[in-house]
Amino acid sequence: MLFLFIITILQQLLISKQCQIFDQQILLGNYYTNNGATLAIIYFKSHGLCDKQIKINLIKLRYESVNIDGIYYLNTATIESSMQIKFNHDYYITLEDMQLLLRLPKKYGKEPISIAEFEGSFQLINNKSILNVPAFDMIKSINVESIHLILINGCDIGNILKNLQKKIGKWTILIGRYACKTRLQHLKYDKYIQIQENQQVTLIQTKQKQQSNYVKIDIFNLNDNQFKYDYYLNDELIKQELVIKNTIEKNNSETDCQPYGQRISLGYYYTNYNNSNELINIAYNTLSYCPSGFLHIYDNKSVDQWVSLSEIRTLNMSQIYEDTSYNFTYVTYINIASLNNSILPYQGQIYYYKIYGDANSESLAYQFKVPLKEYDNQIHKMIFFGDMDSNWTGNKSKETFDWFQSIQSNQSDYDVLIFEGDMAYNLESLDCQQGDWWLRNMSTFSGYYPLLATPGNHDSGKNNEYDFYRISFLSPELDLNTRDNFYNFYSVDLGLVHYIFYNPKNIVYNESNQTEIDYMVKIMENDLLQATKNREQVPWIIVNSHFPMYCSNETDAMCSYNFIALKPFAELFSQYGVAIYMSAHQHNYERDAPFINNQSQINTGLITDGPEQHLIMNSAAPVYIIEGSAGQEYYTPLVPYPQQPYTIYQTGYNDGIGILYVYNETHLYFEQIDLIEKKVVDYVWVVQIRGINEEKTFNILLWIILALALILTIGLVIYYIMRRQMIKEKLLN
Repeated sequence: MLFLFIITILQQLLISKQCQIFDQQILLGNYYTNNGATLAIIYFKSHGLCDKQIKINLIKLRYESVNIDGIYYLNTATIESSMQIKFNHDYYITLEDMQLLLRLPKKYGKEPISIAEFEGSFQLINNKSILNVPAFDMIKSINVESIHLILINGCDIGNILKNLQKKIGKWTILIGRYACKTRLQHLKYDKYIQIQENQQVTLIQTKQKQQSNYVKIDIFNLNDNQFKYDYYLNDELIKQELVIKNTIEKNNSETDCQPYGQRISLGYYYTNYNNSNELINIAYNTLSYCPSGFLHIYDNKSVDQWVSLSEIRTLNMSQIYEDTSYNFTYVTYINIASLNNSILPYQGQIYYYKIYGDANSESLAYQFKVPLKEYDNQIHKMIFFGDMDSNWTGNKSKETFDWFQSIQSNQSDYDVLIFEGDMAYNLESLDCQQGDWWLRNMSTFSGYYPLLATPGNHDSGKNNEYDFYRISFLSPELDLNTRDNFYNFYSVDLGLVHYIFYNPKNIVYNESNQTEIDYMVKIMENDLLQATKNREQVPWIIVNSHFPMYCSNETDAMCSYNFIALKPFAELFSQYGVAIYMSAHQHNYERDAPFINNQSQINTGLITDGPEQHLIMNSAAPVYIIEGSAGQEYYTPLVPYPQQPYTIYQTGYNDGIGILYVYNETHLYFEQIDLIEKKVVDYVWVVQIRGINEEKTFNILLWIILALALILTIGLVIYYIMRRQMIKEKLLN
């Protein structure tokens, strides 16, 4: 017995010697990070397997031991919320012959709390109790003493946003490096306390020189509207600051900043202004005024940008119609972010984006391509459509929306969308709810492709001022988007094509005087003249308008009158070599021959391949296309209409869209797709080898002639010299 007793004592002494506890610490539990049940974790290492009890006062804790590579043991014991541990009460944890102080903070108390940082590791200090924050790579969110602490080791914006959206604590305090602070300026929080040197007066002045500096921040929650903090660097007090909550801001429950109706448009870079400070604009709507909204723009390479709003427009229909008999209550806010070439450095590339109406209102992820302004020797495709609603009571336009949804990730195939007018039917109907539905639904396509639009008669509003359209939809028109020219004239260059958009509504409805008509014609001529000067780089011109030059509907006065009312424009189109005139208004697809003043071309050099005219070569007038079959329920046409002298092809009442292929400086190809039958129903090649190409050909021929003349001259000289030499030799012989 004595022998066994001695052996037992020796074993215990050996185990005690082997245990040798080190690196003991208390870790903050998941109760404070993600509402878990663990309040804290007792963590220590030992050289040998320990057989010692861990106690909190008189409470015994179980712990687990894991051998690490045969070198030491890692021992952990958890303190669970079920143990009825009191908050802000001192407990002493006994580890062999040492003690650790544990004082757990409340989640929603108001006691002072400290946070310390050293080389990327954080500690929560409650009075004298040190709770180490478990190691993390990027972001750690902690809820303690009514403060939502977001600790930042790496500037993972998406993760920060998700944590900011958590409705916890009276205060939201971010602690991290200055480099991240500059990227979070659009977000909503109470204070960002930086832990790196910065000369801005409003931020902490740490004067930190090395990574080894020890930072401690004491936070005092004074009340619901004020807190203060003391900032220490290596135990030296650097700064004290009182932070006051902005009580003027509306409560989040009173605002609705959820973004909807996002739409992409081209900026002034694509115009003659060539302003690279505005490549792309992205607009979206919110039901409330949300000035803290922003965009996240990123790609698969190096772009990761956060963009604040450049403009917020208010569409208040009750104010617009306040002096009329119309009763409107609709109000919405149009939020606009302008993207320049520093945000979008690579043209022709696909970018991704998310919209945040505010820090708590996030959209889905979308993508778009920045189209090339200059030709890159590749085929480029554009989509044309018009006369479209989103009511779907009769399911019209649904096929068009479904088709657009199917190409949401096809930015490599299509550059832009061109809409030929008449949206929603009508934008102001049902107190503008019709227009609001249209905005919400159109993001199916406008959130993925730049949209170039021209307005139709159904977009003009009750007062014919185009208020809903003009305020909601962006186009790079500058001083030309005025009441004097009916709110729409602009042009852009994309590759080899100069696109013109104009709105002659008042002219075709005989509501303009001659001065107004002359003014509109002058605007058009100036633009065509400017485009002609650039014909070497941009040889094609396509004009877009809602109103057709020719159409086959005998019951519509426009089909027998427009070519007369728009004759001054048609003459310019012939003079300056416009290739295609795209329009809508009629609710089907129609392609008309390139007539001049309602007559077929005679002795102009026009070449076609027969009555179907699938080839139009060297035309002296545009090919006229009506693209009004995207789908609407406002009016059902009895189509196809009786053929007119200029009518080449018409469709029935199926949903459809047109696609333009820009092949090169001499060839365009256009096809019409029936989205019900899912097939191409019409196509045309537009070929132009005159104009600038004739000049090129002439110059080439001239150089060839000069080269031949030079060769002939040299040959004659050589022959003359050789002939003289031969004669001389004969005479000498």
